Amino acid sequence: MKRRDAIKPLLHGAKANEISAGAWLRRVTSRMLPREGVVTYSVVVEERPSFVERRREARRPVHLQSGKILDGGERFLTEFLYKNRTGGGIRLRLAQRVPLPRSILLYDDQQGALLAANVVWQSGVDAGCRMRGRWPHNEKLLLRMSGPYYAVQ
Repeated sequence: MKRRDAIKPLLHGAKANEISAGAWLRRVTSRMLPREGVVTYSVVVEERPSFVERRREARRPVHLQSGKILDGGERFLTEFLYKNRTGGGIRLRLAQRVPLPRSILLYDDQQGALLAANVVWQSGVDAGCRMRGRWPHNEKLLLRMSGPYYAVQ
């Protein structure tokens, strides 16, 4: 039972009986106008960036360069691979999931140098650090880190 004055949802367009035109025009346009039970829609996809880049400098990818992480007391924590570098920061991939302290030392296997860094973020085995500069030269620690038993004190 249909009532003429019942409220029907109108999604898009105009109702055919509201057009003041001749029967011929209503017949032609009735196929294009929305009807009860017929819905017309379109999907609009908004592209959003997957992340917000906060670095001021471009990232430089680093391949197969490894190192070791030490805490402030010069105790070995874990090994790492460099993921990428910027002028003042570095992204690391840890060998195992270890919670890092805020202040760490990085031993670079390739350069044989100790660098001081602050951990800015850590997510699982990935970590981002801000470099503070070179650590004061400590010959005994450098020899230990370059040797085969670097994890043993």
